[in-house]
Amino acid sequence: MTETQTATAFNSVQLTPQDADIVRGREIHAAEQNIERALTSFFVPAIVTALLFYRDWGIVALVWGVSVITTCTIRVFFARCTTQRPPAPMPARSIRPLIAWSVVNAIVLTSFPAWVTLNANGFSLAYMIALYIGTFWSASFAQAPVFPTAVLFMLTQFSLTAAFAALLGLNWERTALLALYASGVAAALHIVRQHSALFRESVVQKLDLERKTETIGLLLKEHENQSSDWLWQTAATLHIVEPSPRFAEAIDLGEQALAGKTIVEILADRTVEGNAEVLAQVEDKLARRRSFRDIAIPLSVASQTVWFSISGRPLYDRKNRFAGYRGVMADITEARLAQARAAHLAHHDALTDLPNRAKFGILLRRSLARGRSFALLSIDLDGFKAVNDGFGHATGDAMLVEIARRLQEGIDSKDVVARLGDDEFVVQTWRLEMASVETLCRQLIEAASQPMFAGNEPVVVGASIGVAFAPADGATSADILNSADAALYRAKNDGRGTFRFFSPAMDRKLQVRQRLVQGLRTALARDEMILHYQPVIDAKSGAITGCEALLRWQHSERGMISPAEFIPVAEESGLIVPIGNWVIEHACHVATSWHKERRISVNVSPMQFSNGNLHGHINSVLKKTGLAPNRLEIEVTETVLVKDPHVALDTLRRIRALGVRVALDDFGTGYSSLSYLRLFPFDRIKIDRSFVQDLGQRQDSQVIVHAIVDIAAGLGMTITAEGIETTEQATYLRQIGCHEFQGFLFARPAPANQLVGVKEEALADNATDRRRLYRRSSLDV
Repeated sequence: MTETQTATAFNSVQLTPQDADIVRGREIHAAEQNIERALTSFFVPAIVTALLFYRDWGIVALVWGVSVITTCTIRVFFARCTTQRPPAPMPARSIRPLIAWSVVNAIVLTSFPAWVTLNANGFSLAYMIALYIGTFWSASFAQAPVFPTAVLFMLTQFSLTAAFAALLGLNWERTALLALYASGVAAALHIVRQHSALFRESVVQKLDLERKTETIGLLLKEHENQSSDWLWQTAATLHIVEPSPRFAEAIDLGEQALAGKTIVEILADRTVEGNAEVLAQVEDKLARRRSFRDIAIPLSVASQTVWFSISGRPLYDRKNRFAGYRGVMADITEARLAQARAAHLAHHDALTDLPNRAKFGILLRRSLARGRSFALLSIDLDGFKAVNDGFGHATGDAMLVEIARRLQEGIDSKDVVARLGDDEFVVQTWRLEMASVETLCRQLIEAASQPMFAGNEPVVVGASIGVAFAPADGATSADILNSADAALYRAKNDGRGTFRFFSPAMDRKLQVRQRLVQGLRTALARDEMILHYQPVIDAKSGAITGCEALLRWQHSERGMISPAEFIPVAEESGLIVPIGNWVIEHACHVATSWHKERRISVNVSPMQFSNGNLHGHINSVLKKTGLAPNRLEIEVTETVLVKDPHVALDTLRRIRALGVRVALDDFGTGYSSLSYLRLFPFDRIKIDRSFVQDLGQRQDSQVIVHAIVDIAAGLGMTITAEGIETTEQATYLRQIGCHEFQGFLFARPAPANQLVGVKEEALADNATDRRRLYRRSSLDV
């Protein structure tokens, strides 16, 4: 079916007077929206035209421009009065003002351009024809929703132009122009009529869809068997008619009592908070004869607050006279209670029922806005993760609930304790004297440290606390929290189980740490991480057996940053995993250019073991670089085995299965359990530098080093002494059977391209050559 056929068929549809008013109201609303935009956009062309033609037409052009702006402004004002309100039903007479305005706009907007068009030539003629045609089409389409106004605009514009042509005299050029214009008007009338009909069709279809949806909704409500829903209906006076038993039961009134009351009287209950405001909304809808849907209103029923949802729409008789309202009501009390519970959970921790981070932030901001002073305690549990991992999350959750209870019992009645997440708690206390706050901190630490039971097994966790005072240590919620966290960080570093007060120095240290973390996140991408290599020397021959890769950070602004400064930060932040993976790959890539018997040693962090795929990454790197597995050596410390020995040993076995060597670094320090040497056959043991440096001063260091060498020799492991700085240290270590040396006596760590000076051949065995070797500071690998 063509558009013309569609429009014709649709126009034959008969609408009720009520529906016709509704459709007309939406058509007028749409036309007024179009006219508001169209006339507003015409201000600039009017001003430009008046100024452009002032030289030729003088005051006439200016008068026309002022008339256009004045008329458009007034018309836009009246249009906006309509568009600022939602569409409403309008009678047929509502079109009359629009028709009058259409004629006025056509005369004002067209008069000057039409006159100039009939008198000008060249640029002026072309400009005015463009303006004339643009005005004609934009105004016609803008008014298309109300077709009569569009028709009158086009006919008025054409009639005015024809009148001007007659006044000036009809020659063949003007006659041809009018004929061409007349054909254009005819075509425009046809097109605009189609658009008007299609718009009207869409409006009626939308109205029909709304009616069907509403009817279906009411029918579904009516046929539901749930006791929480019922229908209601009023007469034209808004008195309830034929109330259902469900209605009477829900309101706790008899059916006869209901029938004698208006819907407003039934819903009015000034004793319930919020009832008056909602009732005013319902009264407004009823007075304006508007439909409404799902308005929630509270009432008191049997001394309890009950929430009802009410929907309704006006009814009209065949003569389009108001006949009352019909609608649906439902008891939504359970839903409202569920919403209240959800709102509570949004601001409270689901496990402990303490205020959560969002709620506590609101309380902090409110206190700070009122200018009140208080102390903020940031509390972190010590050892909770180990208990949670060892005994399970159920035990961990029970411990958090118990800790929350103890903290609540330990604070003052007006203080607030909140859980920010995991094992992080905060307390806002109104104690301001430092001695009183210290007492509170000790009490909370003692309370948190009391034993709890996981089954029959006693379990103990501790607590560390950081304290900051508002507003002295922070004028915003973020600042005061950061200050308390900085103090907490200091307390944990000072041994845990204690408390510390904030000082500006802590904030500076925390800021430095945060800047380090931020810099570490992008250091690899900025190519700031570099590797230095320190050779390992065969104690007998002086030959180079390999190099240890040592990480360095060449910061773009701070220069070289010490590993002692950034490695712990990388460990704490978890960034050591991607950095450590990069070290393995880069070191293996560099080692491929060395002599084939030289190995590359890489230190591995305990966190890389926890990551779970260390052996997979090493295998991938070996395949990618082509480095022989036996040329790669992974150095681990005893810390790796202490944290989770089963996982660590499994990972070490997987790495060994690849053909990679494994060394135990810093042996003799830390936990130093000899059982580790039984659990895993390390290829090499490295004696810690602290024992090597004290060889000449302390006999106990000599005894310990001698014992380590004997143990390793008995287990068939290679011994490497690190940190050798003197010839005497090297001589003693060689005499007791140490296999390899590493230290400043031979070479300092340096980039790979700076390791020059010693060739592949082994050095002489005589003491003079060895001393010469030991004094070298750079080697060729």
